[in-house]
Amino acid sequence: MDCQRVWYPTIFPDKCDGCIKFNEARCVKFCPHGVFDLRDCKAVVVNPLNCIYGCTACENICPRKAIIFPQRTSIGQSSKKDKCLLKRVRCNICNKVFWTNEDVNLCLDCRKATKIFTS
Repeated sequence: MDCQRVWYPTIFPDKCDGCIKFNEARCVKFCPHGVFDLRDCKAVVVNPLNCIYGCTACENICPRKAIIFPQRTSIGQSSKKDKCLLKRVRCNICNKVFWTNEDVNLCLDCRKATKIFTS
């Protein structure tokens, strides 16, 4: 299966308020892949190819429901063995729960701190 499929969110600018009540755009802060940026007080997708296929986590953290993803059925059926999809993992060092499509057991922060992370 090709992990290079196009997969990225759509942001409805009429719904996005840049998370004013939280004093920061939650999706921009949340996404470790730099998919989003804040422009004119609204989140925008600036790096769509950085988005991880199957990840919809930012859709769930958007308080205004301004982020949506394509239906998986519209881009092809996937199996549970699909290595492109994310899995829930608990970090062995800090016990933080994170989502990844990699075969790792340390969160990004702990990998950076222990210098195990390689780009």
